[in-house]
Amino acid sequence: MRHSDTPPTLGRLLALDDTALEQADVVLLNLAVAKGIPSLADLDVARYVRIVDDWTRLFARLLPGMETAFRKAPERWKNDIRLFRVGMLQGFLGHEIGVRYVEEKKHAAGARYTDPGDVFLHGLIDAGQGTCANMPVLHVAMARRMGWPVSLACAGSHFISRFDDGEVVHNIEATSTHPGSFASDPDEAYVERFDLPRRAVECGSDLRKLTAREMVGVFLGLRARHYADTARPAEADSSYSLARALFPCHRHTYIRAMAPMLARGTMLFNPGEVGHPDTLFEAVEPHLPAARGIQKGLEAMSIAPSATPGMSAGADSVVDVLTAAFGFPLPAGPEASLKQEGEGP
Repeated sequence: MRHSDTPPTLGRLLALDDTALEQADVVLLNLAVAKGIPSLADLDVARYVRIVDDWTRLFARLLPGMETAFRKAPERWKNDIRLFRVGMLQGFLGHEIGVRYVEEKKHAAGARYTDPGDVFLHGLIDAGQGTCANMPVLHVAMARRMGWPVSLACAGSHFISRFDDGEVVHNIEATSTHPGSFASDPDEAYVERFDLPRRAVECGSDLRKLTAREMVGVFLGLRARHYADTARPAEADSSYSLARALFPCHRHTYIRAMAPMLARGTMLFNPGEVGHPDTLFEAVEPHLPAARGIQKGLEAMSIAPSATPGMSAGADSVVDVLTAAFGFPLPAGPEASLKQEGEGP
């Protein structure tokens, strides 16, 4: 599957059983999702597979020489060759391949991903720059080619590469490309850094090795984020819906999916009609403490009037809030276009 010049579609990949899907190349999984974006429909997936294959072969040739450093001072790597190897792979990507974090997004508050190359592998491979959305995916794809038990893991809205063989766990911070080093922090560090509550871990959302099917759910969530950031709420809602079906316990996808879902409600229903977002919190409010109400519900989605640029605290409706959140006027009636994309067989 990995070396085919006609890579399988997302539909074909998702039709595989879990065992077969676990054997699928992560590059194929990632770019099959990316090809659902119209501007990427003609993406040459096989080319990117070959590039990652070549990089992995180069790393495999260099690794035995690298391991002499481990044998001289194994205590520097917790006396664990597994940590050394996955760490050296990260070092190889930063120092030999030259991947870096997209500079303008490094410290940006509320970054918008209007360029899908910022979240999918093709952009990282072509430009040598990426984000936490695609940098750990490349590490995972190459680690799996090496036969290592590595997958993505979530930490809030952040993603890391995670080695887990049932005996030890090593987190690799793929966005860290400082010369001469690699970053591997324990779970506790990510809990503190992202202020993760215990429930985030216990519910299966964060800090565990994802299955291949769950990784596809993550990739679909990233596609949805691109759609939302380019003012396409219907397409965002469709991608988020499939993302949640594949990875239902991912907390960040659940949060991000709310606004596009409500935006679609403005397309399907008239104001005041059951199903329109204006009626949603009227139904929910009696079941919540009175102090929370509609505004608190909106605040939980991070699109509250008080927190939304250009939106007054006296918003008339959920539609007003969504309009400000998306930055474009949302239709109020069912006559709006509901164009969406199918994955195909």
